[in-house]
Amino acid sequence: MKLTAEPAEFSKSVLADGSDYTSVRVTVANDGDDEVSVNPLYFAITDTGGTKHTVELGVDEEQIDTVDLAPGENISGTVTGKGTFTPQYVTYTDGLLGDPVRVDVS
Repeated sequence: MKLTAEPAEFSKSVLADGSDYTSVRVTVANDGDDEVSVNPLYFAITDTGGTKHTVELGVDEEQIDTVDLAPGENISGTVTGKGTFTPQYVTYTDGLLGDPVRVDVS
């Protein structure tokens, strides 16, 4: 699995409560031989101060979808944390037992 992340503009959805949010656009590419599950809950954003932000569901119109990627497939979308911060890296963990994959936001 290959993961990339870059800063993104926050696109407020009807579920956003008026607070400040920070979004990161992620792309997940399945470059392996097995199916890869993607879910917004599998991501966390860590800011430049070392604080880990859990993903707020449904607050960004561009949120990454929940899908299973077959080998060779990819998907892009945003993951969003509450508050205004500078994202340093994104961590993806497939479910509870998966190995985490971390990538810098660039």
